[in-house]
Amino acid sequence: MTPGRVLAELEALAARLGVAVRAEPFGKGVLEGRGGLCWLDGKPLVVMDAKLAVPERISVLASALGTFDLEVVSVMPQIRERIEAARRGERKRA
Repeated sequence: MTPGRVLAELEALAARLGVAVRAEPFGKGVLEGRGGLCWLDGKPLVVMDAKLAVPERISVLASALGTFDLEVVSVMPQIRERIEAARRGERKRA
């Protein structure tokens, strides 16, 4: 599965879970890091630096989605594996 497809599948899963995903430019000295899960007005939001390459976006999104109960939705085996690896703290190649 191509990295672009993995990212698209993760974004679709996020949508099914009700998690908004946004890529925003992180200004120097304003925001540090790559991004992650936060809660805005009681709703989950994954925000990530717009400058991240696809593999890094996959990593941020998989880590964030790993905090949710995935037993309530259907998840492709390759995508579930990616999320489980993120839960264990493993870096998977795109």
